[in-house]
Amino acid sequence: MAEKELGVCDECGSLFLKGSSQMMGLCPECAHVLYGYPNCPHRFLNGRCVNCYWDGSKSEYIKHLEED
Repeated sequence: MAEKELGVCDECGSLFLKGSSQMMGLCPECAHVLYGYPNCPHRFLNGRCVNCYWDGSKSEYIKHLEED
């Protein structure tokens, strides 16, 4: 049941399924960009990933990292 528990990402602020990320406080996307953890194979439906529940949010810091 823990895989259905929602968390709030400390970096981007999106809700995410805690069981979908290897880091407690980060969604899979932010954990991937910041620390190289495997990312979720995102598939969006109605504005959220059906696998991890991420809403596509990115912090200014993440946006800056992805520009480089």
